[in-house]
Amino acid sequence: MHKFDLIADVGGTNIRLALLKDGVQSQLECFKCDDYDSLEEVVAHYLANKKTISVTHACFGIAGPVHESTFTMTNLGWTFSVASLKAKLGFEYVYFINDYTAISMSIPQLGKDQLHVMHDVAGKDDQPRIICGPGTGLGLAHLIKVDDYYECLSGEGGHVDFSPNNLRQLKVLETLMAKFEHVSVERLLSGQGIVNIYQALAYVDKVDPQIFDASQISQRFIKRNDALCIETMELFCDVLAQFLGNMVLSTGAFGGVYIAGGIVPRIIDIIDLPRFITTYSNKGRFKDYVLKAPVYLITEAQPGLIGASVYLNQQKQKGNI
Repeated sequence: MHKFDLIADVGGTNIRLALLKDGVQSQLECFKCDDYDSLEEVVAHYLANKKTISVTHACFGIAGPVHESTFTMTNLGWTFSVASLKAKLGFEYVYFINDYTAISMSIPQLGKDQLHVMHDVAGKDDQPRIICGPGTGLGLAHLIKVDDYYECLSGEGGHVDFSPNNLRQLKVLETLMAKFEHVSVERLLSGQGIVNIYQALAYVDKVDPQIFDASQISQRFIKRNDALCIETMELFCDVLAQFLGNMVLSTGAFGGVYIAGGIVPRIIDIIDLPRFITTYSNKGRFKDYVLKAPVYLITEAQPGLIGASVYLNQQKQKGNI
């Protein structure tokens, strides 16, 4: 038997699994979450044809809170625990970390070819970093350096209140308040959030919206052939920039601001970057403060797996495994 570690990135739509040995990843496979009834079922399927491999250590980055012994994923509905993974799959050590904890742990490992610079100033390695990503939901994490280790301060920052910054956004908020009990920033900064913005703008303007999903709206933005879709995505980008600027004010993230998730990479070539950075830094007397933090888009395809590998390795270095 060949001994490997298992690392995983479990999103609301896809789960990516890979093996890890001596810091080297191999046998990456991606599965659709909707095709399986449980996390244990996916992992068992992945390992079923790897008869000569033994896995005893595993780290899962998952999309949802991980503060309890039993976990339910926010946008998927799977419920599982460390105990269930150990019992059903025979693992000795299992770690569950938030998916944005995993992405944040990858940041110090990423090189220039894995990042797209959006605001080019020198980041400070010993200062906090923010990692934010609109996708199925809105992930957010903060990375700090403590002695020789990186530690992630994770939470559910995507569910803070949406705060409008102009009258047009205020009308969108008013419209969404009639639909949702709580209008979090994720209600706008996510795939479904794009649809929410589109429908709200249509309601405000008293026009009949098309039955578009987020991909159809963003494609029309890219092609510049639908005024409502263009405004939808411009408002999406403005709200994202505002939110990131607020996070810099809250944390002093002069180590850098990192954008992840599946949405922004698809539209990065169309985004009005000067407008984005102007909106990001539109903080009155603290404009220059916010502009001290560099802004990057993560272009690495598998930052969650890299981060899960880093997290598992740190557990070994600390003597926890």
